[in-house]
Amino acid sequence: MTAPGPQIDLDAPAARDAARRLHAAGDAMARERGLSGARIEQGGARRPWGGDELGRAFAKEYEDGAALLLRLWGDAAHRTAGLAVDVATAVDRVQGVDQQSEARLRSAERTVSL
Repeated sequence: MTAPGPQIDLDAPAARDAARRLHAAGDAMARERGLSGARIEQGGARRPWGGDELGRAFAKEYEDGAALLLRLWGDAAHRTAGLAVDVATAVDRVQGVDQQSEARLRSAERTVSL
């Protein structure tokens, strides 16, 4: 006799709710990136640090750092929303396999009872 394999105990409604909340978090990150990101970009455009040699050096570092921050922030928002889609897809697939297995078992039970 073989030991039972791993099983998945899925609370589908809770998982779907988590996926919705995760997607909302990604959307909120994207909105905040848009609002705060615009202020970060505008702050750099004003060049409050001056135009002397030290100011130009600071500006270069600011621009590079700001660009990286904004790109990564946008990527994080996009990936968070994408993860939500992956969670919902996984729930659908697990439930689909369960339904298919149940249908096969019912068919086998009918065949045996004949």
